[in-house]
Amino acid sequence: MNTNVTKLPQSGAVQTNGQVLYYEVHGEGPALVMVMGIGYDSSLWTLAQVPALSTQFRVVLVDNRDAGRSSEASRPYSIADMADDLAGLLDALGIQRTHLLGLSMGGMIALEFALRHEDRLDRLVLTGTGAAPARSAVDPIQIWSWVKANDATGKVFGGQQLTALFSTAFLRNHEAVRDTAALLASNPYPMSPGAYGRQAKAYLQFDALGRLGAITAPTLVIAGEQDLLTPPWIAQEVADGIPGARFEVIRGDGSSHVVPIERPDDFNRLVSDFLAE
Repeated sequence: MNTNVTKLPQSGAVQTNGQVLYYEVHGEGPALVMVMGIGYDSSLWTLAQVPALSTQFRVVLVDNRDAGRSSEASRPYSIADMADDLAGLLDALGIQRTHLLGLSMGGMIALEFALRHEDRLDRLVLTGTGAAPARSAVDPIQIWSWVKANDATGKVFGGQQLTALFSTAFLRNHEAVRDTAALLASNPYPMSPGAYGRQAKAYLQFDALGRLGAITAPTLVIAGEQDLLTPPWIAQEVADGIPGARFEVIRGDGSSHVVPIERPDDFNRLVSDFLAE
């Protein structure tokens, strides 16, 4: 594997594909780019993944366009555009090849990257990822996008996020819910309704299900047994479509859509073991 030979800066911004992308680099070793889902920035990876995975890998975090400290887009775009954003980031950082880990919409971006830039990908890890939201007549993201644009206080939107993304065990822990809500509300770079709407449109138009057979990278698909947004059978559909893909289900309390946050030890172990093979 061809890894970086020069030490990367800890953080910065690169201009590529018409966007300015904020990134951070943690640790040393083979490159591992981690891509967050719709509506959130890369800081969520720092809660549990960065401390564990940066001991083995050069972890590269990136804020997607329209999120965090990256620039807002001036026009609609696609998941393919976001995949090309990643390729441009790799160019700017001098990374020829990388492992790629994507959560939810981040997994869709990773799938598209695997199809468009296969020569730059070593191993692929997907969690909470579907491949064809465009095939559904109704999707929760449609509802969330409308609420985001019309909920002035953000309380309804926040409540919908918590109840759909987290497990029942988490929701019954009142202190954990309060702390998490406060953490999310304190984000100094909140996403605007317009930015969320553009990400939602890209998400809802995505359909790679018929193209998954062209993915050549060794792939691990992780599902949370209790994931409400992307149930295990949707993740299984993705794994079935990728030649040789491995499918793992994390079961029991905390096995939600955000299983990397609720079950970090189990999740991180699956990821590190797979990438180290």
